[in-house]
Amino acid sequence: MKYIQYVGILLGAIYGYCYRLICGKEGINGMYEDYNIYSISFIWVLPIVISIIPVLFARKEILESRWKQFSFPFLSVLLFFFFTLSSGIEDWLCILIIAFPFLLVAGLVGLCIAPLIKKRKSKKLYSIILLPFLLNPLESYLPNNKESFSIETRIEIKATKEIIWNHLIEVPEIKKEEYNKGFYNFIGVPRPIKSELKTIDNQEFRIGYFTDNLKLYETISQIDTLNFIEFKVHIDKSELRDLPTDKHLLNSNYFHFENISYKIITARNGKAELILNCEYTLNSKMNGYANFWAKQIIKDFETRLLESLKLKIEKEIL
Repeated sequence: MKYIQYVGILLGAIYGYCYRLICGKEGINGMYEDYNIYSISFIWVLPIVISIIPVLFARKEILESRWKQFSFPFLSVLLFFFFTLSSGIEDWLCILIIAFPFLLVAGLVGLCIAPLIKKRKSKKLYSIILLPFLLNPLESYLPNNKESFSIETRIEIKATKEIIWNHLIEVPEIKKEEYNKGFYNFIGVPRPIKSELKTIDNQEFRIGYFTDNLKLYETISQIDTLNFIEFKVHIDKSELRDLPTDKHLLNSNYFHFENISYKIITARNGKAELILNCEYTLNSKMNGYANFWAKQIIKDFETRLLESLKLKIEKEIL
């Protein structure tokens, strides 16, 4: 019966997985709309419970082992990640975003809370499993904080403003060898392929094509030929991927792309500077944490796109 000590690890992961199913659109017919993953309860309270369950269900010899107190909460969280990944309700990018708080809490539970639980054998401790179910609906009554942000990236290109301008509105196809894939691309962020103008229902759209059949629809909101152009992003008209990243980020009320703009200014030595700026809004109770990841991902995307445009433009004029 030595394997019974591992039951708590499995129970903690199953608990977290079931709670995740209740949160968000995966709930049964939307009946749990007061529960969502964009909450402090999900990001910080849920991992506490997942991590404590293995300790609560542990036998005496586990509670006397500092190594098991530390490792069992981690294993329960990792197994929770595995369940959500294998079932398709999360993908690698989503896991990356929640990994820090989940693993941090698992470590704190193992080092700090497990020794306290060892001294208290009251069955009332099991009531902690109700905490996320009680706090998430209450949290939904608190207002979100809506904030606007922007990320700007610059690059010098050895070309005239006219040549660069001709590559912005309709971006020629960026081939695989012209794009330097990075870590975020490997875990789910699509890479740009091309963009073109199309008239749909008497309205002109700039359609950005990305890998995995993602298509973003934009309209030109401002233009100063050879100097500046701004595109308004229309997520409601875009063709998104059937992936957790697109569902949770692009197609949510908590993160919204506003505008994408290019600016060209004359540099020195026959070069021009191309400036790419992305404006977006966050509407949550954890904008600081959400913006940390938004900045990392968008900055990486902008940098790689500009490097690809530089490579393509300078190669064409040789």
